Amino acid sequence: MSASAAPMASSGLAPAAAARAALKRPRGCAAARPGARRGVYCKAVAAPVSPTELKPPANLHGFELMREEYVAEYDAKVFMFRHEKTGAEVMSLSNDDENKTFGVTFRTPPANSTGIPHILEHSVLCGSRKYPIKEPFVELIKGSLNTFLNAMTYPDRTCYPVASCNLQDFKNLVDVYLDAVFHPRCMENEKTFLQEGWHYELDKPEGEMTFKGVVFNEMKGVYSSPDSVLAREAQQALFPDNTYGVDSGGDPTVIPDLSFEEFKEFHGKFYHPSNARMWFYGDDDVEERLQILDSFLSEFERREVDSSIATQPFFDEPKRVVASYVAGEGDEQQKSFVQVNWLLNDGPFDQETALAVGFLDNLLMGSPAAPLRMALEESGLGEAIVGWGLEDELRQPTFAIGLKGVAKEDIPKVEKLIEDTIAKIAAEGFTQAAIDSSVNTIEFSMRENNTGRFPRGLSLMLRSLSAWLYEGDPVMPLRFEEPLAQLKERMAKEDVFTALIKKLLIENKHQVTIELNPDKQMAKAQEDAEKARIAKYREGLSPEELEKVVAETEELKRLQETPDTPEALACVPTLAISDIPKEAKNIPTDVGAIGETEVLTHDIATSEILYAEHLMVRPARSRLIRRKDFFPESSEWTARGP
Repeated sequence: MSASAAPMASSGLAPAAAARAALKRPRGCAAARPGARRGVYCKAVAAPVSPTELKPPANLHGFELMREEYVAEYDAKVFMFRHEKTGAEVMSLSNDDENKTFGVTFRTPPANSTGIPHILEHSVLCGSRKYPIKEPFVELIKGSLNTFLNAMTYPDRTCYPVASCNLQDFKNLVDVYLDAVFHPRCMENEKTFLQEGWHYELDKPEGEMTFKGVVFNEMKGVYSSPDSVLAREAQQALFPDNTYGVDSGGDPTVIPDLSFEEFKEFHGKFYHPSNARMWFYGDDDVEERLQILDSFLSEFERREVDSSIATQPFFDEPKRVVASYVAGEGDEQQKSFVQVNWLLNDGPFDQETALAVGFLDNLLMGSPAAPLRMALEESGLGEAIVGWGLEDELRQPTFAIGLKGVAKEDIPKVEKLIEDTIAKIAAEGFTQAAIDSSVNTIEFSMRENNTGRFPRGLSLMLRSLSAWLYEGDPVMPLRFEEPLAQLKERMAKEDVFTALIKKLLIENKHQVTIELNPDKQMAKAQEDAEKARIAKYREGLSPEELEKVVAETEELKRLQETPDTPEALACVPTLAISDIPKEAKNIPTDVGAIGETEVLTHDIATSEILYAEHLMVRPARSRLIRRKDFFPESSEWTARGP
C-alpha cells in the first residue's frame, strides 16, 4: 500500500454525578439495574498486575536499556532499548491490551521519483530466506487470526506492522515480517523486481511492446486521479528542496528509469538494523520480544546510515502552481480544483503547541458549524472541500484547504473567500462555547483512543514515529495530560488561537496556491509519449535481443502462473488447536449494590473516562431498555414502550 501519510481522530460526554459519587471510581465501567440479576455472564477475577510494577527483564539478549517510564494516559510501561551490536532502537510498551502490535520502520528517503521505496515494500513480501515461497503473506493469512497485516510507504519511511490477539499467531507474524525485511529473496531474484516494479512485455516479436509491473500499473491509476494529482502537486510545491519534493510511490514516467542495481543498493543502505525503529505493544512478555529481535539482529554489524530528512527552508513570498489533470467527457469532469497550502513550522511542534494547533484545526474545520468549513460549503463555489486542514505526520506540519468542482472563472473567488474568512476569524475570534466544545471533543478522543477496527497499538506507534523519526522523543506524543493542563491554563488567561492564526496562516509567507485544471488531451499525450519511448527502445534492439524480451516475458508469466509446491508451502507457520485459548479473556468484575440496585463494576483502565450503562425493566408490556452515557452531568433515563 502506498500512503502519503494521513492523520486521524472522535467524541463523547461525562458520567452521571450520582453514579460517580456513589461508586467513587476514577476509572472503569458500571452497569446497574434494579431487581434480581439475570443473564449476567461476568466472571469475577483478580485485576492484572499494574504496568507501573513491571520491571525490565534480567536477560536483555544483547540490548541495553536506555530508559523506562510509565505512561499513565494509556496505562502502559515503556522500555526504550538499543541493540548493542547494531544500534537498532526498540520501543516496548506493555499493558493489558490483548491486541498485540509489532512494527518495524525504516527511514527510506528517496532521491527521485522512480518509486524505489514503494517497489521494495511490495518486493520484500515476495518470499524470504526462511519462507522461500512466492507469497508467504497470502498463505499466512489463510491460517492467521491477525487483526492487522499490511505495509505502508510514506514520503520518508516504510512501515511493516502486524497485530493479533493470539500470542502464537503474533509470534508467527513477527517472524515472517522480520525475515522478509532483513532477508528478502528479491535481492537475488531479479524476476521479483521485474514483476513488482516494471519490465518490457512482448508476447511475440511482431507484437506490441508495453510497460508492465504491479507498482507501475498501480501508480498509473493514482496519477489518473485528480485528487491524488492535487495532493502530489501540493506536497512537491511546499517541499521543493528536500525528499518530499519527489514521489516515493513512483511517477509512471520515471519508474522505468530504475535499475535492478539501484533497487538492491537502496535496500542494502536503508533496510539495515542500524536504520530500524522497532515497536512492540500489548500484553506479551518483554524478554521474549528482545529474544526474537536479537535472533535476527545479531547477524548484522553496526553501520552509519545517513537517512536524515532535511528541513525545507521557508519561502520569502507566496507561490502559485497551475497544473492539469486527466479529464473525461462529462460536464463534471470539466471543472477545476483550487487549494491553498501553508508550511507551518521548521520541525515537529512541541506537545503543547501541537495540541493548540490541533484545537485550532478542529475549530476551523472540525464540524459543519466550523467557520472556515461552513464558509466554503455554503459558498456555492465548488462541489466539495479538499485539503481538510492540518497534516502533521511528516517532519514539518502543513495546512491545506480548498474546493474541487470549481468553475474556472470562480477560482479567484475561492481564494479570496479563504483569505477573507481566515482574516475575519482572526479579527472576531471564536466563541467560548466553540472553544470548549473543541477542547472537550479532542480531549475525549485522546483519552478514549477509540481507533475502531484499527489496532490501538498501531495508532500509538504511528503517533510515536512522528517524533521518533526526526530525532525527537518518541514518548512525548503519547503524553497529553501535562501539556493539556498547561494549555488550558494559558487559554484561561489569553487568546491562544488568534495569535496562532496570524502566525501560521496570515503572516506566513510559505504559502502555495495550487490551481488544477481539466485537460481532455492529457491522457492521449501521456499515452503517445509512453509509446514513443518504448518505440525508441525497440528500434535499438537486434532481432536476437527482441527474441530475448519475448523469452523473458514468457518466463516471467510462467513463474507467476506456477504455484508453490505443497512441500514448499509447508514452511509457512500455522496455528494448532492448542494455540487457541479455550476460554475468552475474563473481565475483572465486582458485584455490589447502591440501595436495592445491583451494580457490576469493571475496574479496567479507561483513561479517567467512566462508562455507565443503566438497564431498567418497566412494568407490564414493556421491554428492557439500554442507554450508554459518556460524561453526562445528570442521570437521564430513556424509556420505550413495547
